[in-house]
Amino acid sequence: MILLKAKEHNWGLISPGSWDKRSWKVYHDGWYQYKESFRSMGEAELPEIPDVTEEGSLSAGQLQRLEELLNSVWSEEKTEEAEGIAWEFKMYRDEKLIKHRDVGYITGIEPFESVVKILRDSVEK
Repeated sequence: MILLKAKEHNWGLISPGSWDKRSWKVYHDGWYQYKESFRSMGEAELPEIPDVTEEGSLSAGQLQRLEELLNSVWSEEKTEEAEGIAWEFKMYRDEKLIKHRDVGYITGIEPFESVVKILRDSVEK
């Protein structure tokens, strides 16, 4: 069963070929799917960049920490930024959406920054 869906949006200065969106689906057993999509190149002579898709598993420690963070109180604090990276989070229990953080900036806001660290660490080589 799904535990978390998280999406990272590139709201910064981007050009054709830059990453556009990254998303994670994390399941209760720690298994995850990761997908990264890119901005269209826009010109016929330039090849499109295919989406990157990965699957893997969080370590037992990562999964335990992620569950602790997700079960903590989710701040409703908002930050204002001119551009950068925005996030959306959806937490599920028994296939039902139980918590949702709309797309927005999370700089300096917990537990979201700690969740992001776990997600990024899961796909970094």
